Amino acid sequence: MAIRPSPVADRPAPGTTSVPRGLPQWLAARESYEPLDDRSSFIEHNLGHIGGALAQIGDPAPVPLASSPVDRLLHPVSPGVRLLGVIALIVCVNATRNMLFSYMMLALVLVMLAARPARLLKAILAPTLAVCLLSLVVALPAVFVGQTSAPVRLTVRAFISVSLVVSLARTIPWNRLIAGLRGAGCPDALIYICDVTIQFVEVLGRSMVSLLEALKLRSVGRDTTKLTSAGRLMGVLFIRANEQALLMAEAMVCRGFDGTYHVRESPLATWQNGLYALAVAGVIALAVYVG
Repeated sequence: MAIRPSPVADRPAPGTTSVPRGLPQWLAARESYEPLDDRSSFIEHNLGHIGGALAQIGDPAPVPLASSPVDRLLHPVSPGVRLLGVIALIVCVNATRNMLFSYMMLALVLVMLAARPARLLKAILAPTLAVCLLSLVVALPAVFVGQTSAPVRLTVRAFISVSLVVSLARTIPWNRLIAGLRGAGCPDALIYICDVTIQFVEVLGRSMVSLLEALKLRSVGRDTTKLTSAGRLMGVLFIRANEQALLMAEAMVCRGFDGTYHVRESPLATWQNGLYALAVAGVIALAVYVG
């Protein structure tokens, strides 16, 4: 009768590693790899900024007109008239040399912001304060050459201009704004560029998020070639944008789009439009008087 070896005898001694037959000792050695900590601020910051931008674009933040008296008064005004009025106000703010008019417009803008709900106020102030901070950093070197009022002047005008533009974009639906651009006499090519750009921001933003996430998951240890990876990522994003733009253009042509935007003509001779135009004309006259 054959005696079978005990399985306990085949077990390795404590603290040792069993080596399969025919396997070299160096190949069976245990490896302990601990990757070095890496600063992934580039990836994390870009993910945060793009995520915030996507949240603002994907979430239009509908605000009931009853909760904002300013928007309730401006809603009956035609989008084209409001667009022309905002452009005129921005030109007046940046063309006047006297800061008195800028301070008066700043007070008017702050009152309008105070009358809006908190959700809309946050959506307006976030990009406005970012642009103001950038303007302040750009204008700070002027202090060393004797232009001490340049940072304040540039920051105040940037706050007024950006807040007016963002308020217009956040309180008017995109389709009405496109119709307003057509009613204001903008060429169809410019309207097409604006329309496609806004529609593709969310798509390209989500593609950017997925590419950055993939880059982050594949970055193990310390990566010293972040700039090279960022360049390749932007190249891939550009190729995707080009392909999607061509597909969208072909799809629009197949659906009968000939490059002309046909919008329903709304009457401009209304008392709301007239009152708004009269108010804008009064502000322009004040700007000319103040100088």
